[in-house]
Amino acid sequence: MPDQFGGDPAPNTTADSSTDPQANPSILDKVKLGVAETAKSFMLDMWLARQTQEKVLPILNKVIEGAKEEFADAVANGGGIYAVGYCFGGKYVLLLGSELLDTVAKGQTTKDEEQGMTKVEPQIKAGAIAHGTLITKGDIEGLKAPITMACTENDQLFPDHVRTEGQQYLEEHKIEHQIQVYPGVPHGRHRNLLMDSRHRVILTDFVGFAVLGEYEDAKIQEAQNVKDDPAGLDVCLFCFNGGCNTERQHSKVHYEKTKHPLVVNIQRKRKKTKRDEPPQKMSKLAIAAETESDRYDTTTRVRCLECGLEDVDKTSGNVSGIVDSVLKANTFAKQAEVQAWEQEMVPCEHTLCLEQETARKIESQDLGRCSMCDLKENLWLCLQCGNLGCGRAQFGGSGGNSHGLKHTELTSHAVAVKLGSITPEGTADIYCYACNEERTDPEIAAHLAQWGINIAEREKTEKSLTEMQIEQNLKWEFSMTNEDGKEMQPLFGEGFTGLKNLGNSCYMASILQCLFSIPDFQARYYHPHQPPPDANLPAEDLETQLRKVADGLLSGHYSRPDTDVIASEHSSEIPHQKGLAPSMFKHLIGRGHEEFSTMRQQDAFELLQHLFKLITRSPHGRDSQQDPVQSFRFVTEQRLQCLSCKKVRYTTNEQDNITLSIPAKALLPSKQIPDGTDQKDEYEAVTLQECINVFTSPESVDYTCPSCACKGATKRTLFKTFPQNLVVNARRFDYTENWVPRKIDVPVIIGDEDVDLSQYLSRGKQDGEELLPEETSAAAPTFTPNASALSDLEAMGFPRVRCEKALHATGNSDAQAAMEWLFSHMDDPDIDTPVDLSAGGTRAVPAAVGDLSAENVSMLEMMGIGAPQARKALRETGGDVERAVDWVFSHPDDPGDFESEAPSAESSSQQKVEAGSADLPAKYSLQSIACHKGASIHAGHYVAFIRKQIPATGAAGSTGEEEAWVLYNDEKVVKAAGDANEMIKFAYVYFFRRRDVEERGVR
Repeated sequence: MPDQFGGDPAPNTTADSSTDPQANPSILDKVKLGVAETAKSFMLDMWLARQTQEKVLPILNKVIEGAKEEFADAVANGGGIYAVGYCFGGKYVLLLGSELLDTVAKGQTTKDEEQGMTKVEPQIKAGAIAHGTLITKGDIEGLKAPITMACTENDQLFPDHVRTEGQQYLEEHKIEHQIQVYPGVPHGRHRNLLMDSRHRVILTDFVGFAVLGEYEDAKIQEAQNVKDDPAGLDVCLFCFNGGCNTERQHSKVHYEKTKHPLVVNIQRKRKKTKRDEPPQKMSKLAIAAETESDRYDTTTRVRCLECGLEDVDKTSGNVSGIVDSVLKANTFAKQAEVQAWEQEMVPCEHTLCLEQETARKIESQDLGRCSMCDLKENLWLCLQCGNLGCGRAQFGGSGGNSHGLKHTELTSHAVAVKLGSITPEGTADIYCYACNEERTDPEIAAHLAQWGINIAEREKTEKSLTEMQIEQNLKWEFSMTNEDGKEMQPLFGEGFTGLKNLGNSCYMASILQCLFSIPDFQARYYHPHQPPPDANLPAEDLETQLRKVADGLLSGHYSRPDTDVIASEHSSEIPHQKGLAPSMFKHLIGRGHEEFSTMRQQDAFELLQHLFKLITRSPHGRDSQQDPVQSFRFVTEQRLQCLSCKKVRYTTNEQDNITLSIPAKALLPSKQIPDGTDQKDEYEAVTLQECINVFTSPESVDYTCPSCACKGATKRTLFKTFPQNLVVNARRFDYTENWVPRKIDVPVIIGDEDVDLSQYLSRGKQDGEELLPEETSAAAPTFTPNASALSDLEAMGFPRVRCEKALHATGNSDAQAAMEWLFSHMDDPDIDTPVDLSAGGTRAVPAAVGDLSAENVSMLEMMGIGAPQARKALRETGGDVERAVDWVFSHPDDPGDFESEAPSAESSSQQKVEAGSADLPAKYSLQSIACHKGASIHAGHYVAFIRKQIPATGAAGSTGEEEAWVLYNDEKVVKAAGDANEMIKFAYVYFFRRRDVEERGVR
């Protein structure tokens, strides 16, 4: 953080500490010291007088805005921002936790009586102060947020009468507070502050504020020590594999497998800071990153596992250099952290090379409304020509008619700035329509001056895009307390281990918790008594990493209260666990993927599909090492019937999930909402069976019958087999009239009884039904793009070639499906290759049958795609497996290539066993859900609820178990209160387990 005080540090930070005071100073020295202390006190008083509210509050507001933007997920997860203030900062923690007039909160002075009449809510969730300075009774009387104060008796800088009057006010107005007064303690020394999840501060022994010291209390010393294993970690000096040196002896296992004898043993212990150490002389106000060497004492020794030597000479050979490289190397977690900081908005070629038209001054009255409509907010100024147009409608934000985008389509002017977001400091929302991304403009001041706008005179009047997104996330707070206001009961032990949030990684944590609660995944990957897989590079081996995750989540070894949190002697609450950090696993599954390799928030269901694909492609053995995804697979059967001749065709498709469209019927508002405020849309509740009925109901399709040449047919999809585990994705988003995606929270009712899918079993071909003749690729009709859909896509700005390709790939049905296809295939290398309209292909030169890879055909077959469909898909996509999978899903009615026999692998010559089972009844019970909180589909927070057997909470000494819903919120694992039933209604991904699977003993 740069120096926010303009080179004016507090006097005590510039005191010369270079001279050592004498143990027995002379009288002259005592006089000098007294004069120095008096001068220092005077200088400190003068410095405090210069640091006024008008100067400090704007600085703190900038810090809070930056924290909300940089740490959105953490702020949303914690329910807000917490503040701790010491000495000079204590007063401002009180102000941030108060309900203030808007001018006061911004650090502005009120010019007349009409200004400053609007009050703003507290900017922090809770606060703690220690040894506050210059606090007045008025500072405390505005307080609304919970507060903890650590004070000393007879403190001239925080007088007793101010404190007692303030405490009386807090008690009368029922403001949650905790005030501790310590006699005989000088100003500047008090107790350590630890804030618990209910905004209370837990106190430990006396120390200097925010400085760890040495303690005689053995419990505190133990709590300060890092909880590394005493035996340390062994790192192989040949391949850098890490292995434990305790009961599991993974270091020795690695040696026996690889015969790599030399390892460096690393042990860490938390440092202890002495109280009498003088503070480091500060040259500027900055926040320095705390390094490993700052926090821990690290000892290393080189061991030889072959010879049994425990302390090999580090200076021999090149051992010393390798050991140093190991100690300096970044972990996966550190690499991810660096990557997160690097992902900042940057300028683009369109902002850097912006060529503006002739300069002119835009009059102030022309900056007040859109040039194409009457909107007066959400206005975007074209930096190239000075046109003013309204933006796109923002869900949860301001309205808009997309006239800024319309101007870009008409003129090809790419760069625009949001007027209400411009600040005198030079920040603003800048959008490049050509890149379709937020950008920065290093010359924004000069570019605005071209149109007569002085950036120094601008005042920010509207929220930025990021602020609107964060605000929507924060509006949906997830409570960790029950109806009585008590903290939810933390759970520990086998199966109750949380996962630490690595920075927008909650989407992965929620899916992993749900998957590893399923018996099939447990049986496949949890083998605590077996040695690790035989992998040369364990960090790059999916089998090893999945077993590692399974052991972490299921063994219970890491599920225990965080001993670094010292609870108050008066509190019966148990701290939550630290949680495991699956950084190596995240790096592996995201490697090479455009989205999952980043630190941005992602879609949990898309990750599930990606993970299923990786697991299916990975090698699996026989018997106990069966692909666990197989338990999710089933077969659907589609019946196509011509409306004229009534002939039918049956096609099957193997899949591992279903996506249900949720019927959305908005409720009428129950009360009048004042203008200018947002109201969250509410919808009529629907049942899960209604959603399945929509999925399985007949629908009309545009189809030319090959038998009678008539147009029109009906299509219906039913289950041919049922899986052991059923994944249901609730499609909880739609599009506004301006094609902006938005989330819809429609309650889906799932009762306590089992979900019976027996009625949705396909009966197959019936007696008397006549089959439609098979179509050959040569007889395929010439592709003609849907004129209406093509026009809609071109109106959105997509090139005609891409529009035709998207319509061809999605069945030529509607613009929405084609638009979704375009967004997911923007980076295809042949996206701008014209579609072959005569043959219906998507490429200029289809792959020849003889060029098809047997391995690729076999790979698609392993995913449940039939050989004919696999051959056709590969031929149509040039042999690209990824695009072939997309082609199959986009052409579910295509029977495939039965005539051409491409070379096939040995496995494909055997008859493939159909996935799932057609046995009835097909009853399912809900086992777990992944939920998304937040109004935007682009951000928010994921949690998981899992139905489990937990220790009964009855009479003391009870050893029984009870079935309950367990909440997994990152590293927090608790028994869910009444929230589970409510969250089931709004879940994003549902995991069902077939009830009769357990009854039949099928795994």
